[in-house]
Amino acid sequence: MTDSSLLLGLVLVHILADFFLQPTAWVQARAARHWRCAQLYYHGLIHFGLNLLLLALWYQFSWSAVSVSGVIGLALLIAASHLLIDIGKSYFNGLRYFVLDQLLHLLVIVLVWLWLAESGSSMLAKLGLALLNKEYLLVLLGYLLLMKPASVLIGLVLTKISAPVSSAKQGSPAAGHLIGIAERLLILTLILAGQYSGVGLVVAAKSVLRYNDLRDSHDRALTEYILLGSLLSFGITLLVAIAMLSLMTQSIPPVTG
Repeated sequence: MTDSSLLLGLVLVHILADFFLQPTAWVQARAARHWRCAQLYYHGLIHFGLNLLLLALWYQFSWSAVSVSGVIGLALLIAASHLLIDIGKSYFNGLRYFVLDQLLHLLVIVLVWLWLAESGSSMLAKLGLALLNKEYLLVLLGYLLLMKPASVLIGLVLTKISAPVSSAKQGSPAAGHLIGIAERLLILTLILAGQYSGVGLVVAAKSVLRYNDLRDSHDRALTEYILLGSLLSFGITLLVAIAMLSLMTQSIPPVTG
């Protein structure tokens, strides 16, 4: 078992134990009773058992210098840290806390992997250098631009025209905001992957859904408002994608003093 296989195995064990082997009732009980919840400790035992099995297999096939007691101790460390993180998470709800919870779990996994893997530090250094590559930075910049900055720009443009009168049939503004972000990110991903037919399907699907809403409303102001927002969203995404593809094919000269 290679070092990279060990890392993938630890992450796989986490995904299995945290999402597939943890019933929703356990999560609800943990949120209600926190550290006094028995299901929390059942969950910890599952993490301990699966990690112990994986680490024992790694120990068997890699002829590692780590002792058997060390393997058991590392499995206990992962399980115990998981319990503590989950107890803290049980007092908070929301997307940001879910993301933070998962990042902390993954941090523990990476630290354990670095302790065991002989080439862990060198692999992380190579990964860090790869992420600083121009192409990766451009992709990250493009996705970030299409999230909050693009939403702010579209909102400022739409405020220049009179918004349609709200009605009972209108959806949630927050949901519309998230749909716009998801739409732009999906279109950019398809363009970068060269799947231009997929972009047409996304545009067509949204057009069909919007057509049904606008046909029932018979509101010209609402039609113009939605049409302008959609065109702005598509246009900004296309401009960002074109700029990214253009910069990726050009070499940026180094800065000299």
